[in-house]
Amino acid sequence: MNLFKNKVFITILFTDIIQQAAIWIRNISVMFFIMSVTNDDPMAVSTLNFVEMVPMFLLTFVGGIIADRYNPKKLMFLGDLLSFISFVILGSFISKGYIMAVFIIVLISAVITQFSYPASQKYFKEYVDEEDIDSAIGISQLLGSIFPIIGPFLGSYFYFTFGIGKTLLIIAFMFLVSVLLILTLPNKQFEKIESSGFVEDIKLTFNYVNNKKVIKVFAKMLFILSFGIGIAGNLDIFLVKQRLGLSEEFYQFFSGIAGVGAIVGGVLYIAISKYLKDMKIVYTLIGVFAITVFLEGYSTLPVFTITLQFIDNVIGTLLSGYVMTLMTKITDQEYLGKVNGLTSTLMYFGLMISFILSGIILKYSSIVVAFSLASLTFIICFIMIYRESKKGLLDEINN
Repeated sequence: MNLFKNKVFITILFTDIIQQAAIWIRNISVMFFIMSVTNDDPMAVSTLNFVEMVPMFLLTFVGGIIADRYNPKKLMFLGDLLSFISFVILGSFISKGYIMAVFIIVLISAVITQFSYPASQKYFKEYVDEEDIDSAIGISQLLGSIFPIIGPFLGSYFYFTFGIGKTLLIIAFMFLVSVLLILTLPNKQFEKIESSGFVEDIKLTFNYVNNKKVIKVFAKMLFILSFGIGIAGNLDIFLVKQRLGLSEEFYQFFSGIAGVGAIVGGVLYIAISKYLKDMKIVYTLIGVFAITVFLEGYSTLPVFTITLQFIDNVIGTLLSGYVMTLMTKITDQEYLGKVNGLTSTLMYFGLMISFILSGIILKYSSIVVAFSLASLTFIICFIMIYRESKKGLLDEINN
């Protein structure tokens, strides 16, 4: 495959893998740390996830605009360099007992990533041939799917072996390796749209999206799906401990099964991506999603729940690959950062409000209620995509 001879693609792929590994280790180790100091308070876990989402919601669009205006390589370099510095500082603070520093540095780290990710997507768009985009995204997602399997194990291992302080220093080193890889990327001058500043960039972006019906519909879909996924995903650890009555160590296995599902979904996407032209497949997957999520929250049988978790992640990976490929293909390069920023902002907003809502529901109601609400959002999304498909949503692409 020509992709494996593409040095830029391979470099971006490796930096993404390193960053994902670092973030998974951070998420798991910090989650266990917060749970240990708050006696398993669901609101504390929800607050931590909320802190991560706030800058994603507020700054992703800005990060996309900046990625389209300035040198992407420099943005990626600065992003990972600042991540390296922030985790060194956090590791030092935690070792001295400053527990609240976890929330502050996680917030800073989340802010930084909003500027580096859109920049890497511009290299992806520029250096990967259009006929290889389906496979490239599928490969990227497939490799990324490994981390839901190994991430919980790695995070748990480092946390329980080295403690939170040293674990965060290890994460810092991983970002340093990513910085060195970024330095090998070519110094490319990307095309830019002419504008007077950020305000005009925002106006141009909204006008561009307004003329792309497919982008508008899929942006709505991302928001709705993110809201439902955020409610269910935020409560996985409590699903294991409270609904299934198992120990928190089982969470590693539970997450591992989810990761296997994501890998299977990635392999399926690579195999069938060129045939995913019919919207019937998309809204059918969403409809199945609604059923499996409801049953997952209702079930008290570990084997049945794990099976549903596997199916959910297969479906989620297929949908994610389809939307990412579609958005990359139909968006002009000079607007890619801004459009990704705008749609990602909607996605993060859905996750952000669902994280807080899920904590409130669990604290004052039950897991069944929370997963039922998640299922309802998927039903709403199913109806929306079904109606749009009957109106010929993809005609402008397929014709």
